[in-house]
Amino acid sequence: MILSIESSCDDSSIALTEIKTAKLLFHSKISQESIHSPYGGVVPEIASRLHAEALPQILTKAKSFLGGSFKNIKAVAVTTQPGLNITLIEGLMMAKALSFFLKIPLISVNHLKGHIYSLFINHPKTSFPLSVLLVSGGHTLIIEAKNASEMSIVAKSMDDSFGESFDKVAKMLSLGYPGGPIVEKYASLCPKNLAFPFPLPLKHSPDLAFSFSGLKNAVRLSILQAQEQGEDVTQESFIAKICAGFQQSACEHLIKNVSKYFQKKQKQNNPVENFCIVGGASANLYLRDKILSLCDSFKCNLLLAPLEFCSDNAAMIGRAALEKYYQKNFADIFTLQAFPKSEENEFQP
Repeated sequence: MILSIESSCDDSSIALTEIKTAKLLFHSKISQESIHSPYGGVVPEIASRLHAEALPQILTKAKSFLGGSFKNIKAVAVTTQPGLNITLIEGLMMAKALSFFLKIPLISVNHLKGHIYSLFINHPKTSFPLSVLLVSGGHTLIIEAKNASEMSIVAKSMDDSFGESFDKVAKMLSLGYPGGPIVEKYASLCPKNLAFPFPLPLKHSPDLAFSFSGLKNAVRLSILQAQEQGEDVTQESFIAKICAGFQQSACEHLIKNVSKYFQKKQKQNNPVENFCIVGGASANLYLRDKILSLCDSFKCNLLLAPLEFCSDNAAMIGRAALEKYYQKNFADIFTLQAFPKSEENEFQP
């Protein structure tokens, strides 16, 4: 078995993955959402302290699951990049301690690649090559994954990420954190024809790129204008209109760029066969429905991770670690460090 640890942001998680079958044997996660909600976002220092409390608790549960012994653990894997450095270190220190005292290999896993492997939890076989739309609280990327070792970023956001923009809109409306499911819930209460008409980001740009700062600012100005006109911005009907309009524009921006990417690949006589959306924000059902329709129109196979594994979790880290275990691609316990951004060698130009 591989024991995997995830602590890149505000979820403390540990999993056990069977090496031969890729079967997820144990997975436990402690979320910090309720703690960070009053702040409208993650407070790194608080998150770090909570990881220091939660990870040992989960490790005790994992040890109990194993009958009180770690003797069947053949390697320990941990997220080392990208993420909040102060929280990554909590998981890394635990992983190093386990590796040292159990005398087992240490495996370093890139968090973004972990999200891609969320597609293959409980599956020993992968489906490379893949084209990936990764949408989370910190990233909005289109990634081309030829195989486990060769991955390249072909499009990214110039400012805010898709998930981050949901969090910020929720904060503007005093809805709490995380913003994704809250905004989606309110958006579902608004009839489509009553959604607030927000502009489409980069509408006339020929570039394959994402941007959400302008849309976020348009939401802010609309709320301010409504307040100045005496409208009650705390009413459910108003909130629903704002959320629905924002969600429509944000998702349409993603769809437009993915469509642009599909067209580009067709012109290169290399059409996309397998496409997937991963990351915490990929749990948005409105987005999933739009992406499915787009993939159908391009005769492209859509792969989706189970909703329970869209957000940060150790199960995806363990599944990604399997590939490195097979290759004996182990890290040095004394030199391995955590990094807030992906190292250049993780993704090809």
